[in-house]
Amino acid sequence: SEHLDSLYSYALNMGFKEQEIMDAIHDVFYKLCIQHSSLNEISNLKTYLFKSLRNRLIDLYRSNKEFIGLNSDYEENHNILPFQLTASGEDELIEKEDSEEIMSKVEHVLNQLTNRQREIVYLRFIRECSYEEIAEIMNITVETSRNLVSKSLAKLKRYSLSLSLFLSVIV
Repeated sequence: SEHLDSLYSYALNMGFKEQEIMDAIHDVFYKLCIQHSSLNEISNLKTYLFKSLRNRLIDLYRSNKEFIGLNSDYEENHNILPFQLTASGEDELIEKEDSEEIMSKVEHVLNQLTNRQREIVYLRFIRECSYEEIAEIMNITVETSRNLVSKSLAKLKRYSLSLSLFLSVIV
């Protein structure tokens, strides 16, 4: 599927292992196949797949308390999964003399973002989801998705990082 790599990358950023991810993706597509009569009701396949995978991963986490992610009742009760983005210094936009400073800033900003903000940045700017799609995937309001993006961008500005530079060095 054209969406397989995107779904895999999304789940990988949540800290799940390869086999767990592949099983969860399989479950999503299996559910889609057995419910083929309701396919006409799906208005946006990408959003449906991301939301279904996210929900499946939340279920997987809840059934496996040994998972090294969530550690607070708040996160568990609000369907927040750990979400990691990491800096990669492989981009040509970064000059050698500036790369250490930029990488340090990017790592610092990533550490300042909450799990939800990292997930929002990933969905909005890497997967290019609309605010409406993000709201549906994460089970939040459109307004909340806009606010989370805004707060994330404010943190970038606080550390004098442009969005394009930030996105060019995260994986």
